[in-house]
Amino acid sequence: MTAASALRVGVLAVAAALSLTACADWNKGQGIAVLDAHVVRVLETGDRNTTTAGMRQPFQRLELQLDDGLFRGELVVVEWGGRRALDPGGFLRAGDRVLVTESRTGQQRDYSIEEIVRLPGLVPFAVFLFAALVAVARLKGLAALAGLASSIAVFLLAIVPALQRGGDPLLATLAGAAAVVTVSVIVVHGPNWKSVAALLGTYVGLAIVALVGLMGIVTLRITGLGSEDQIFLAVGTDGRIDMQRLVLAGVIVGSLGALVDMCVGQASATMELAAVHPAIEPRALFRSALNVGQDHIGSLVNTLALAYFGGAMPLILLLSLGFQPLSVALNSEEIVESMLTVLAASVGLVLCVPITTAIAVFFARRGVTRF
Repeated sequence: MTAASALRVGVLAVAAALSLTACADWNKGQGIAVLDAHVVRVLETGDRNTTTAGMRQPFQRLELQLDDGLFRGELVVVEWGGRRALDPGGFLRAGDRVLVTESRTGQQRDYSIEEIVRLPGLVPFAVFLFAALVAVARLKGLAALAGLASSIAVFLLAIVPALQRGGDPLLATLAGAAAVVTVSVIVVHGPNWKSVAALLGTYVGLAIVALVGLMGIVTLRITGLGSEDQIFLAVGTDGRIDMQRLVLAGVIVGSLGALVDMCVGQASATMELAAVHPAIEPRALFRSALNVGQDHIGSLVNTLALAYFGGAMPLILLLSLGFQPLSVALNSEEIVESMLTVLAASVGLVLCVPITTAIAVFFARRGVTRF
């Protein structure tokens, strides 16, 4: 095993260990606790809306068996839907696992379904991804998974806890983003000067995105309270979190993946061109690599915008129905924040291309590729 492979395996092992030790009882939250249960049988499937007009309100009466808690093994009857939006896609069948809450009135215990257990359903997709990565990218694919695991670990174990403690969202996110970038790039691409060039370019790109995002938040009068989730977070934390800075942190995180992609691609292209044409002049090398980056910019900016628009499809469809004047909807914080994220990330992407290329040319012309 090479030193680079050993480093990747070590980082992955540490990230996995930290993730496991950080896991608490995930059925307990600050304001609610849930119990595991599963559906034994469906007693009734009906519709609350008895008129011919209006949206359907389907519901189910289910017999559940509790799989957790003091009354484990007991059978209870609950209703699913009716008061909660439901359609046939959310109907439950015998054997389905759910999370329920328990409420007590004297000696009477009542249960209600909070959510369907969906995570196990992702396992086949994860296995397929793993198989595809190994088949196509082999060791590079495993390294990509290790980088993903380490990035998630840093995000969950560093950024989120800092925000929960009421720390500055911007500082916590910048520090965590730098750590995520460093770990993921080194794990996936190994400790070499290509990685160093990509990291330096990404750091500069992050600084640019942060600056543009800060200017946008001030200029556009963003409060950080433009959605229900943001308001609930502000109220739930008693105002400990600076919501404007949290918006800026979101802009930075939203641009992180695209920045890393762009900078690694540029550093790799520059190093490869230098290896194929050892006698090429620095200026010619810079121009050739920049041409590659210019092609990459167009596709990546488009990808970034489409990713945000894809996530906002329900909101876009709602706007198209005209329930709100278009002028009001387009000026809402929720829409403007998404636009600002795309614009700030795009500025960072465009400017990090020549910067990363120049750094990679500096290393390549001195004949260094590995430590």
